Amino acid sequence: MPKTDIEKTLGYALHSSAFLMKQAIKQLIQQNNISTTPEAFFMLNLIPEKGIEQQELINKTHKDKAAITRLLDQLTRQNWIIRRVLKENKRKCIIRLSEQGNQIKSQLNQALAKISKQMIKGIPTDDLRSCFKVLNMLSENLDELSQEQMNQEVFQNGVK
Repeated sequence: MPKTDIEKTLGYALHSSAFLMKQAIKQLIQQNNISTTPEAFFMLNLIPEKGIEQQELINKTHKDKAAITRLLDQLTRQNWIIRRVLKENKRKCIIRLSEQGNQIKSQLNQALAKISKQMIKGIPTDDLRSCFKVLNMLSENLDELSQEQMNQEVFQNGVK
């Protein structure tokens, strides 16, 4: 069956790949009998051993504060993270993985390594490097575009 115009676009290819990867991660989570979401698993992997501030997670994920707070609330209820309010600034908190969170992260990452091998099967290393480079450039360009649009909205709203 011939592809439609939208199916020939970069946006469609990215969306389709991201969707299929999310589906594979959902199956992996289910196979490991863990009650979580791909987003929560992704979040666990963004938290370094020394911890991270919530605002950094917002910046890294490009999600809004409310969405990150809900996700962190879920991880807290599961005892996978520990939140510590900073004494010097009560509005900030450091998020760290608990021992249980580290175990879940490790278990899922080991299983994910198998999926990753299958996902990149047959793709030469140089092509993968180029792919990462291009995807990072796309992200930077889109981030710049998003910032420009936000600045334009602020300007337009301020002029009215």
